[in-house]
Amino acid sequence: MRTIIKFLAGFLLCFTLLLPPSSQPSTVSAGGYCDWAQFVTDVSVPDGWPVYPGQVFRKTWRLKNIGTCTWTRSHSLVFAGGEQMGGLAAVNLPKDVLPGQTVDVSVDLTAPTLPGMYRGYWQLRNASGGLFGIGPTATKAIWVQVEVVGRSAIVYDFAANTCAASWHSEWGGLLPCAGTIPDARGVVMKLDQPILENGSPATAPGILMIPPFEYNESLYGIYPPVQVKFGDVFQSMIGCEYGAAGCEVQFVIKYKLESDAGFSRTYWNSFEKHDGAFRKLNLSLNGLAGKNVTFMLMVRPLGETTKDRALWVNPVIVRPGAPVTPGPTSIPLPSTPLPVPTAITLPAGTKCDRALFVSDVTVPDGTAFTPGQQFTKTWRLKNNGTCTWNTGYSAVFSSGEQMGGPASINLPNQVAPGQTVDVSLNLTAPANPGTYRGYWLLKNSSSNLFGIGSAGNAAFWLEIRTTGAPSSGTGYDFAANACSAAWSSGAGVLPCPGTSGSAKGFGMPVSNPVLENKTNDSRMGILMVPQNTYNGSIQAAFPPFAVQSGDRFQSTINCEFNTKGCYVVFRLDYRINNGPQNTLWSFGEKYEGLYYQADVDLSSLAGQNVQFILYIGSAGSPANDRALWVGPRILRAGAALPAPLAADSPTSTPLPPPTDSVSATTTPAVVATSTPVPDSVSVDPTWSMYQNTIYNFAFRFPPGTSISGASAESIMFRLPFASGTNLFEKYLQVDIRPYTGVCTNSLGWAPSASSNINTNSIDFLFESGTVIAPDRQSDWRSYSTVRNGNCISLGFVLNSSVSGAPPFNLSAETAVFDAMLSTFGWTTP
Repeated sequence: MRTIIKFLAGFLLCFTLLLPPSSQPSTVSAGGYCDWAQFVTDVSVPDGWPVYPGQVFRKTWRLKNIGTCTWTRSHSLVFAGGEQMGGLAAVNLPKDVLPGQTVDVSVDLTAPTLPGMYRGYWQLRNASGGLFGIGPTATKAIWVQVEVVGRSAIVYDFAANTCAASWHSEWGGLLPCAGTIPDARGVVMKLDQPILENGSPATAPGILMIPPFEYNESLYGIYPPVQVKFGDVFQSMIGCEYGAAGCEVQFVIKYKLESDAGFSRTYWNSFEKHDGAFRKLNLSLNGLAGKNVTFMLMVRPLGETTKDRALWVNPVIVRPGAPVTPGPTSIPLPSTPLPVPTAITLPAGTKCDRALFVSDVTVPDGTAFTPGQQFTKTWRLKNNGTCTWNTGYSAVFSSGEQMGGPASINLPNQVAPGQTVDVSLNLTAPANPGTYRGYWLLKNSSSNLFGIGSAGNAAFWLEIRTTGAPSSGTGYDFAANACSAAWSSGAGVLPCPGTSGSAKGFGMPVSNPVLENKTNDSRMGILMVPQNTYNGSIQAAFPPFAVQSGDRFQSTINCEFNTKGCYVVFRLDYRINNGPQNTLWSFGEKYEGLYYQADVDLSSLAGQNVQFILYIGSAGSPANDRALWVGPRILRAGAALPAPLAADSPTSTPLPPPTDSVSATTTPAVVATSTPVPDSVSVDPTWSMYQNTIYNFAFRFPPGTSISGASAESIMFRLPFASGTNLFEKYLQVDIRPYTGVCTNSLGWAPSASSNINTNSIDFLFESGTVIAPDRQSDWRSYSTVRNGNCISLGFVLNSSVSGAPPFNLSAETAVFDAMLSTFGWTTP
């Protein structure tokens, strides 16, 4: 859920954030649904948008008038609390808005100077001065939330070096740069201000790639080698150009190392179509650290190419912590709203099944995990309808990122109207760094969907971030070493553990700390209580720690449970070589039943022995100020995997073996094989199961497989293979696209053989072939089938170099393909 994330304040100004009575949200008078708003979308700057310190930006909300009265130009948007970020106190609406109409309302803001997460609240005000807003009572505020980030140096700019690359198309050969439109061979050119799919001009240059006018023929550019260092990140916005309706392409990043005889290692790929939204890439390059890498940017069309105009907007490699060349104060990557759940329609007047979101029991929005880390998400929901929910009711995946969760999970107990229930899911953080959101709905025993919101049809969600590398873990545990720190307050040196109730302030390690929402956390924490004086403080200075590039400080921060009135500032300070004490990060925290996940990049301190200092300051009166750092640690690549950040440990459920039936309410078992499985490869329950609950199919894959580029419409499985041969890449690419009368492979290659086959009572078009390039050979096979108006293709690829090593065993390496296909089956009718 989109939890109310707490505001950030500097230490000296934190006590000024208490809202005066006049700025508190007012209530709507009886029958006052004359003025009532509905949030439609963030036109610009969605939640969590990164900004530089001092950056000027414009926030635009799209609101709908769902009341009975017309909004006039005398209505205004007014600041209601949190961080004002230099915005005006009030902004009049740009036009009259009739009931049922929408309006875009904008405010010009300036990012705060200190790194951190900031949120400001805004309400609407009518011509009579009455405040109103969104939500079921028309009183809730809308907000803007940004993350102030430090600058990362751009170490390579692909757009600026567009014509330093060698550009080719599979049909037209070597291409000029910049090309001229039209050119049937394909066109590539740098655009200084490309237009995004939503019609907005990008704030940074991009590369326009138009594939050749030939069916399924690709276009690609090979760049000069780049030396990659640990911590480097590839960033870009990708999508179709504005107005290119019908555009549907695959974006691909390939790479070649100096030791490679061939050039076709695939690092990442994704399918995109013209749907008014862009995708933001933030790909860690740590797997290539220390190597000179030749990158290839490629665009593959899906069939006809006449409408394909693909954009890489601001494709760059950035290096956190490197010296930054002074430049513009804007971040050139426009943010893209997270996926919006598919709307569901309820009969008019339906009030039997409705839910109300109460709280995130675990994993509040923005929680950071390492790639592949398991966790348990728990929502607390209230039965806000008139019918009792029984255990035949379930929570079902709707859209966005499923994160390895089940398609559905039954409610744990009966829930009468007015009662609450905790719904939990065991999930796995995606493999690639980034921000992910998954949407869920409820389903009654008659299979009718319902949800939350004023209409009872909105999805609830979870949103997480993945950071670091899959092998990242705890490099330093502050809680375990709490008493290795030097403790002090304004009253002098303090003992550890301290004495509870001491007026000098005290600190101590605590086990099973109780968070603000009354949840026990299984991780160790540190309780810090400032000196009992106005604006009192306390701090713990830890022994020096050798910081490496990529290290991150992480902790859950909040006030201790039931400490109403607690209002403190959390600070992460540091000192180098007994120098001055500096503040790296700070956060204003107020007791309101919520908690926040701190995740601070330490790369700017890499290569130095740093003394970290955990600091707590009272914002005025110290009464009830009991601050908790839960699970404070330094995250480091290569350390042992940490415990999950959720409050409860997930349970592991073994995957069921393939059976002849398909279950729709539990983890789906797939249809038993009707195609013989080769003797060299066996399928057993230890194989992991992939299930796509949007398009309702599942299959198994063997141990040692890694997954990348996961979405509902596309996913790549990198399969294990025998070493010591010329085979250097083996993968399965699964793609789903609308059926347009032809359902063939999505690899973009013409088959040398094809036939119709039937496996598990499913008809597939089987295609196979070999593609020979100067530096490599691709042996491939594909299985494509049509269901519910969609074409589903499974493309298996073996990439081998043409020389320099013994040839691989084709029969042995392809045996797993048949085994995986034998487990493919539908999970719902």
